[in-house]
Amino acid sequence: MLALLIAPSPIVTASFAASACVPLFLFALSRGPFLVRDLRKRLRFSSMLAFVLWAGLILAGDEFWRFDAKATGDVLAGALIISSCILTTLIVLLLVAAGVSTTLLVSLSANSGPVEIEPWLADYGQGFGVEDLFRDRLNLLLGTRAAVLRESTIVLVRGARIPVAILEAAMLYFNFSKATGR
Repeated sequence: MLALLIAPSPIVTASFAASACVPLFLFALSRGPFLVRDLRKRLRFSSMLAFVLWAGLILAGDEFWRFDAKATGDVLAGALIISSCILTTLIVLLLVAAGVSTTLLVSLSANSGPVEIEPWLADYGQGFGVEDLFRDRLNLLLGTRAAVLRESTIVLVRGARIPVAILEAAMLYFNFSKATGR
């Protein structure tokens, strides 16, 4: 029996390696001597570093220099692979950094007990309360059963502690010291 072995070309393999480096570059630019404070610049730099790494890897190989249709297709496929990784990283970054529901959930978990809704949302929203911006976000937290409403207080349910821990780990990964979704 003849088995079919499907192995990606060196160009596509380099694109997978560069794609895996996008979050690593983002991590490196989130702290230490390479710290970039602006989130947009941080993502741009990590994306540019991934493309530079990818270009270096494919230019060092011999497949790119053949200038045939397969190499052209592989270069296009590799660019699309890296771009999709960058977009996926952007989505995660935006959900953690600016997602109102996620930052409301993390904000609620900072309180050990029940919280009065109006003052909590007014404090979180810098003056906007339940009647304004956050009513639909509050309904989302209640609808997903991440929090429960008891009279005029809201409390985080026990089962929501694990997603909150994951969100806090992601916030630590992206070097957010506090919720930035306001």
